[in-house]
Amino acid sequence: MKKNNLSISLIIPHYHNMFSTYYTLEIIKEVSKSAVDFNVDLLIETAWKVSPGSGILFADVMNNEQWIKRARKAKIPFLLLNYYDPDAKDNCIGIDNEKAAREAVDYLIQAGHARIATITGKLNAQAGIHRLVGFKKALNSNKIVLDKQYVVTGDWTRESGRHAIKKILSLKAPPTAVFVAGDEMAIGAMEAVKEAGLKIPQDLSFVGFDNIPQAELPENSLTTVKQPFSDLAKLGVKYLIEVIQRKSKGPIKILLDNTELIKRKSVKIC
Repeated sequence: MKKNNLSISLIIPHYHNMFSTYYTLEIIKEVSKSAVDFNVDLLIETAWKVSPGSGILFADVMNNEQWIKRARKAKIPFLLLNYYDPDAKDNCIGIDNEKAAREAVDYLIQAGHARIATITGKLNAQAGIHRLVGFKKALNSNKIVLDKQYVVTGDWTRESGRHAIKKILSLKAPPTAVFVAGDEMAIGAMEAVKEAGLKIPQDLSFVGFDNIPQAELPENSLTTVKQPFSDLAKLGVKYLIEVIQRKSKGPIKILLDNTELIKRKSVKIC
């Protein structure tokens, strides 16, 4: 195979427990595989400390803002993963989190649930914002009035899920189902529900987001949204190469809508 003589830097946002998150591990794995497929060298960094080579893939915008600004100023080819802004001038490929969340909540409604709560992700992250918007739109389109007490903010961690569900369970009229914006939070919440002596899905149904490996374990059997990380990475590498080689005028704007709702046993059919 002829060598491309191209090198790409993958910049991972730096935050606590970053290498224990499913998204980070999947993006590193899938971008690495795609770099091999496209025959380019890959450097993985948590901060921009060395030469970016031919171009940069940013694994996300959050916590990468200073490096993105630096790349713009230096006019280095780059592409944002897990982010979509139709109006920005940057190249970006994102996942339709709003549509996926809406479909997940529609499934709960079709199963007979009307009192549905949500545990959000961080609301300074595009994924957190868009999944909350999708949740609200699903309720609105089905003429279900949102109870503001049913919206509790998490931070993607399992512990935040445990804390959030305790708030929800303490309500005078608790929900019959919960849409959780991330599986780590969902599993933490499910653990807390079981510790409270309640049963899933008989007492409380759950739908998560991410399809992490723990979601399919028998003790969880979590209905959840599977994201197309392989497509995200492959297209990211492919189009960054085109930008580097000036085969694409840009800006590249791709919104992937091929998420999949994986149905397991965590939802009660009423």
